Amino acid sequence: MISRRDFTFGWLAVGGVTLLGRSACAAATGATLPPWSPGELDIHHIDTGRGNATFLIGPDGTTLLIDCGASNDGLDVSAPCRPDTSRRPGEWVARYALHQARTAGRDTLDYLIVTHIHPDHVGDIPPGMVPTGGADFFATGVSQVDRFMPVAIVVDRSYPDYGALRAPDAPFAANYVAWLDARRRVGRRVERLDVGSDRQIRLRSSARYPGFSVRALAGNGRVWTGSGATNQSLFPDLTNLPADDRPSENACSIALRVSHGRFSYFSGGDLTADTRDGRLPWMDVEAPVVRAAGQVEVAVADHHGYFDACGPEFTKVLDAQAYVIPAWHITQPGSAQIERLIGAWPGERARDVFAIEMLPANRLFNSRWVRQIRSMQGHVVIRVASDGRSYRIFVSDSSRERGSVTLVCGPYLCRN
Repeated sequence: MISRRDFTFGWLAVGGVTLLGRSACAAATGATLPPWSPGELDIHHIDTGRGNATFLIGPDGTTLLIDCGASNDGLDVSAPCRPDTSRRPGEWVARYALHQARTAGRDTLDYLIVTHIHPDHVGDIPPGMVPTGGADFFATGVSQVDRFMPVAIVVDRSYPDYGALRAPDAPFAANYVAWLDARRRVGRRVERLDVGSDRQIRLRSSARYPGFSVRALAGNGRVWTGSGATNQSLFPDLTNLPADDRPSENACSIALRVSHGRFSYFSGGDLTADTRDGRLPWMDVEAPVVRAAGQVEVAVADHHGYFDACGPEFTKVLDAQAYVIPAWHITQPGSAQIERLIGAWPGERARDVFAIEMLPANRLFNSRWVRQIRSMQGHVVIRVASDGRSYRIFVSDSSRERGSVTLVCGPYLCRN
């Protein structure tokens, strides 16, 4: 591994800061990611080919994981398992997170946030899998991470009472809830998201870094009002809605704004913007959530950049310098979504877009735009400087467990 100093100055010799338009980027070969240092914020978008998993190390070493998917979809429609099939996605994610966290002297997770209850975010049950060790749930996705990297606090959208917005009636959802039940029986914490709060998810040493915060923007069909810690409903009265018009699980996703100094980051799970061609305007839950977020430096594309998300308000309001698409399926991302994210229209400011995966068929389908996408396979790491004024973006090879860095972009200067 090359030193942090050599890596930094070697990169700066290639390209510098770009305030407007796309950043300077350079290919990198043979170098591993420089280790996290105290004061920095790391955001690792982990590519397993099986769904979402994002690992954060706060400036004081606080650890947080957002989701861990384990989809069972086949290779005809989804990416190959990364780095390989010798382990399940939950174990791969835990091994990746542990490797990064040990730099901070950590081997546990302070928080695990589950944005919503779908297999590519919580874990599916593979055929033939059986519970082990006397458990009454299958270790998959988030529950498998918990076995390798124990979680202090799990934050769910509404557990244990989902009310009218009940969890999906499916084995993967029942398995996930059984895991939460098992945690609660032995006194391990599971919390319902406090929408609007910036106090529920905190650093272990919060007094040392007053410029760091995690705001709970939305979850379970409610959104922050922008005032104090108050929230309001995103949905109409559910009692008057036909069954086919009820909110989807995606619409209940947890959304967060993470801030460190001038840097800000948006993550919205699988929030959607589709209104069925205007027939049901309230179904665009994405727009009010991004309005609550405001401008950010980096944003994750909602719903993997699928056709029903990343609507016009998404890029207009967030106005990020860079977008990360956690794609893993042949349908992800959509063409209109890529066009919007990269800022392809005349007069629009160009933006950097990084895809976790883009399958060959999707690249062909989106061939008009792929040359403007910075990366189409690999872990995407945001590293925010200790003063919170700038950040860099690294892409590393996900086809090997300790894959080298393949691309470095930035440094970007924060605008806020």
